[in-house]
Amino acid sequence: MDTNLRVFVVDDDQLILDVLAANLDGICQLQTFTSAEACLNAISGGGPDLFLLDVTMPVMDGLALCRRLKGDWETQDVPVVFVSSCDDPETRLLCYEAGGDDFIQKPFEPAELLSKVNVAGRILADKKALREQAGYAQRTAMTAMVSMGELGVVLQFLSHSFACNSIEELAASLLDAMRQYDLQSALQMRLDGEDLTLSHNGRNLPLEVSVLNHVRDSGRIFQFKSRCVFNYGGVSLLINNMPLDDPERCGRIRDNVALLAEGADARLRAIATEMHDRQRRAGIERALPRLYSTLDGVQNNYRRNCFELTQVMIDFQEALTKAFIHLGLMDRQEEMISSMANEFMMRVVGTQDASLEIVGKLEALADDLKVLLKN
Repeated sequence: MDTNLRVFVVDDDQLILDVLAANLDGICQLQTFTSAEACLNAISGGGPDLFLLDVTMPVMDGLALCRRLKGDWETQDVPVVFVSSCDDPETRLLCYEAGGDDFIQKPFEPAELLSKVNVAGRILADKKALREQAGYAQRTAMTAMVSMGELGVVLQFLSHSFACNSIEELAASLLDAMRQYDLQSALQMRLDGEDLTLSHNGRNLPLEVSVLNHVRDSGRIFQFKSRCVFNYGGVSLLINNMPLDDPERCGRIRDNVALLAEGADARLRAIATEMHDRQRRAGIERALPRLYSTLDGVQNNYRRNCFELTQVMIDFQEALTKAFIHLGLMDRQEEMISSMANEFMMRVVGTQDASLEIVGKLEALADDLKVLLKN
């Protein structure tokens, strides 16, 4: 952990400040403030790398302070983690709307606090590593936007989506399309009980998961202020910076993003179908050897039964012939009894032959399945 990480903590409860200071001692450079005004005054001397803000404070609460920080060019990119005893969906949504990046519930676990600070440190290091590439990446993105146009982004995504074979690949491709529009977004995809929430901030961040879970039942297209939600089947897409100052571009973005979300949902359903097909195919492949083995067993059992039945019929005929000697029957009676016995034995043989024919049909069906699997 980089101990040069600067963290500003704002809370009107001195006990909470003391607890935070004790847990973060030696982990980072910590400055604590009991009011939002004191924090804003200290920023002029150099801003921090991370803010930890209490939600409920007198005069200026944490939500107002966060909006103030996100509206200032010097602090708009500094991560804000809210610390609050309220953990209802409304409070989390208000924190997200204010520009918060994460949320910790009071009373908090020290391990959770250290984890959040460590994540902020890694994000800061990644930003520093990517800063030299930012100018080139931005110019490349703008050139791509000009060359293929806004509708070209939709066509490119739809083309690339056919090569996506998993929910992770499809989500990353859709998020990349949002970046080409210069839109800050978070999305959630749901497939067979698996939920994936993704944004430029990371994967399955608790605050983003909570917000998207809350808005995914808000209708097909739902807008609040500069944010707009698109819900299509298993896809929920949240845009954070709709260009309200340019109504024409805003309208085009709504249309194009709706196409993107609908196309992503269609591909998501296709991926689900392909997964089920692969599972069924694997099930058939596992079942075929057992089927062949069972049919072999049936045939062996049939041969054994035929041999035993033949022996039984021979024994029966011998016993019947010996019985005729002692029964004193007339020749006509003996012939009639022999004829009846032969008829019943032939019917038994015919029944077994029918069983063998069924086995043959099952073998042909298994061979057909084997050929289909090869194709």
